[in-house]
Amino acid sequence: MAEAATRPQVGAVTLWATLLVAFLGWMFDGLEMGLYSWAVPPGLKDLLHTTDDQYIQRYIGYTVALFLLGMSAGGILFGRLGDRWGRVRTMTATVLVYAVFTGLSGLSRNVWQLAGCRFLGAMGLGGEWGVGVALVMEAWPNTSRPVLAGLLGAASNVGFLIAASLTARLSHSAGWQGLPPWRVALLIGFAPAVLTLLVLMFVKESDRWRQASAGHRPSRFSDLFAPELRRNSLVGIAVSAVAVLGMWGVYQAWVQSWVEKLVSAGGTVDKSVVGAARAAVGVAMAYGSILGGFLGGVLAQKLGRRTSYALFCLGALASALVLFLGNDQFGPRLLWCAGVGGVFAASFFGWLPLYLPELFPTRLRATGEGLTFNCGRVISAAGVLGTGYLAQALGGPAHACALMAGIWAIGLVVIGFAPETKGCELPE
Repeated sequence: MAEAATRPQVGAVTLWATLLVAFLGWMFDGLEMGLYSWAVPPGLKDLLHTTDDQYIQRYIGYTVALFLLGMSAGGILFGRLGDRWGRVRTMTATVLVYAVFTGLSGLSRNVWQLAGCRFLGAMGLGGEWGVGVALVMEAWPNTSRPVLAGLLGAASNVGFLIAASLTARLSHSAGWQGLPPWRVALLIGFAPAVLTLLVLMFVKESDRWRQASAGHRPSRFSDLFAPELRRNSLVGIAVSAVAVLGMWGVYQAWVQSWVEKLVSAGGTVDKSVVGAARAAVGVAMAYGSILGGFLGGVLAQKLGRRTSYALFCLGALASALVLFLGNDQFGPRLLWCAGVGGVFAASFFGWLPLYLPELFPTRLRATGEGLTFNCGRVISAAGVLGTGYLAQALGGPAHACALMAGIWAIGLVVIGFAPETKGCELPE
């Protein structure tokens, strides 16, 4: 049946408002994560009253694991609510949750308050992903979805770039109103609350969801593991776990602390110099990740879902090994390698918004996306802790991250079990 006959007609203003809000939601996701990655190491030093690198790295592992677990819990909870309450109301709630608790983390008085705010804020971040993807993919025509997936994949990395630019400035500042720079960075997290006004004012509920929720077939979580969907659910969990563990276990949680170790290797270095180096590698990875996120959706359509995923795994594995084993000092070569690594590591996040919605019917789409993407985050939380322990055992993050990059070799096996969905409509 022709697409026009199966897809509800949606006004142009609603289409673009839906895309804009989802793009901004993902962009702010990236902003929050970028600010956290920069702010947590100095924040832990202040709150724990220590400069012991191994001790700090252990707590970095704990906080990142809590962050990923919070995103997982939020993704599953809000994904379920997205199928029951609707996409728009749920998305509004997710943005408010991550904005408020990220901002509050900047006022933390001890490490447990920071960890608690990090977990709760991450619940909103995790929830926004699946609901935003479902809203956009259900509104726009099928032929537009690969480019839209690429734009959404790039959006969070635009947020990382903004975060890197902000933290580069903060690295050379003394803070604000007596607050150290790391607290200022986290307080910026309050800004996305403004996005909730856009959601409420301009975005209409998904017509597909309205039609599905008016039907007689209930939306039950257990249906994801019924015989007709079990394979799709398990494949979705596996491909997401590889992507998320690769990004966090190899790059996002550890690159900046590795760069700090390299810059400080020659002796005591001014904090502003260390902060600027950490911000610079963040900028390099952000530029690469923006390109990679966009190409992820486009190449998935050109090459097919399975071939493109395998290509991304090969590129991510090779570029990570070159970055961590081929650089022993901070400089332009390291920054170039980080940028290339960002291209491949982020390409999955343009691929996933295209592929995961194709695995589930409308009545279970947000739930299925929330489960599959965020089970991957649970696995990644364990992997990030593993990287932390490996870093202690191997004398630093470089060899630990190179070893953890083997996750992309596992991805080459996993994708062999995935159904090919190129050219298929979203299931009703």
